[in-house]
Amino acid sequence: MNRKGKGKNEKPSMEKIPPWLELPEGIWANILRTLGVEEILKTAEKVCTTWRRICKEPSTWRVINMCCYEEEHSDMGYHLKKMCRYAVDRSQGELVDIYLDYFATDKLLQYISERSGKMKRLSIACCYFKVCDGLVEAVQKLPLLEELSLTHTAITTEGIEALGCSCPQLKSFVLNNSLYMGSGDDSDKEDERNEEALAIAKNLPTLHHLQLIGNSMTNKGLKAILDSCPHLVSLDLRLCKFVSLNEVLSSRISGQIKDVKYPHDSLAGLKFSFEACGDEDLSDGMSEEDMSDDY
Repeated sequence: MNRKGKGKNEKPSMEKIPPWLELPEGIWANILRTLGVEEILKTAEKVCTTWRRICKEPSTWRVINMCCYEEEHSDMGYHLKKMCRYAVDRSQGELVDIYLDYFATDKLLQYISERSGKMKRLSIACCYFKVCDGLVEAVQKLPLLEELSLTHTAITTEGIEALGCSCPQLKSFVLNNSLYMGSGDDSDKEDERNEEALAIAKNLPTLHHLQLIGNSMTNKGLKAILDSCPHLVSLDLRLCKFVSLNEVLSSRISGQIKDVKYPHDSLAGLKFSFEACGDEDLSDGMSEEDMSDDY
């Protein structure tokens, strides 16, 4: 007589492992690295032991992307800084590339630079004047830095000098003031309009790529850059409204530099510009606390 069910000595069948869990860890590592910091810390590492192990490996944190966090319109400032420091700690010194929107401060940059001596790329957007002093100190601890990108984030001439002294491998410098936030923009003094350009010419002669969107420089500053930066391959002059290109200067630029964007060229496709944001002022709604240097 056949009996339904399992016999006393019959072992229960093993639960089948989902096919997706059988993928090699290398594939999972590549997939998980495409996620944002918050997605990894709050969700991915809680899925299974394999994912948690991968998420704790320093190699997962060689690139930290914390963009699109509009901290000035939220109460997440402290939370984001804490999460960023946690991600930097997990990198165990292996961090090479970091991107921060809105919430960077002097103290946070100091924390990052002290633990990330291998960093090659640093990008900061919409931090206005919150990291001026921090940049001077941070770049002195980043000797391998190759690319620095600052969008609506100020840098002093001291910061540019520090780049020249401490970052000999710097090849790319972006200073995007596409909402006309460049220093000296309201000044009638030519020297003040050209402070950043002259500092770049004096301190960063090895640059290959330079973006100065919305800079207040005049022809004087542009000529100094052309004279002192012979390795330039690309130069972005969009919105440099005080640069007046004559036939001689235009001919020199086109003959010396392969990829050039001129003052009146379109900003189409550029993030954080009037064409991308309409007439919105990205500084609207910022409180004194948002502009402070605190965690």
